[in-house]
Amino acid sequence: MDNLEYLNHIAQSNRPVKRTSGAPISLIIKILLGGLVLFVLILSFGSMLGGKSTKSSDLVKQLYVRTTNLDSTINSYNKSLKSSKLRAIGISLSGILTSASSQLSAYISSTDSSKNALQPNEQITAEEAENINALNLSLENAKLNGILDRTYVTQIHLQVSLLLSMVSQLSSRNDNETLNAILESYISNLAVIEQSFQDYSSPGN
Repeated sequence: MDNLEYLNHIAQSNRPVKRTSGAPISLIIKILLGGLVLFVLILSFGSMLGGKSTKSSDLVKQLYVRTTNLDSTINSYNKSLKSSKLRAIGISLSGILTSASSQLSAYISSTDSSKNALQPNEQITAEEAENINALNLSLENAKLNGILDRTYVTQIHLQVSLLLSMVSQLSSRNDNETLNAILESYISNLAVIEQSFQDYSSPGN
């Protein structure tokens, strides 16, 4: 829609160049622009439809990688937390992530028999590596500065929220019953953890 408005704006600004034959030129420009916009829209729509299954497949793999990465980080830093309540939340979250990781791995393997079935494309791999490295760096700095608990609550709560968003997005575009059962359980469990973090951060509410 924005592209169409932009092209129309260009057409209007070019219109006064020749007043004598302005009407025919304007009509030709409109027809050409209309055809161009229609072509771009058809191309985009076709590409979107054609890539839907691929995108869903990539998102499942990205979810798997995000889940396993976060589980590994929690296991690394959970034991260094001072708060026993926070450690308990971390242990519960780790259990959820381990279970989801196992289920996602089984699902991906059942739908993709290739050697690197669990490995997403290069762009997603780089994105997930950047995400987990930034998280680990933040937690490591917090640990060295004696503020791990506070940073852990903020950062892991954020990761849980991002996971919830990713799972919900995948669920909305998926029609596979097996995968939906995994995602629904995952959403329900993550929602409990998110509430636990909220209760921990605001104990008086």
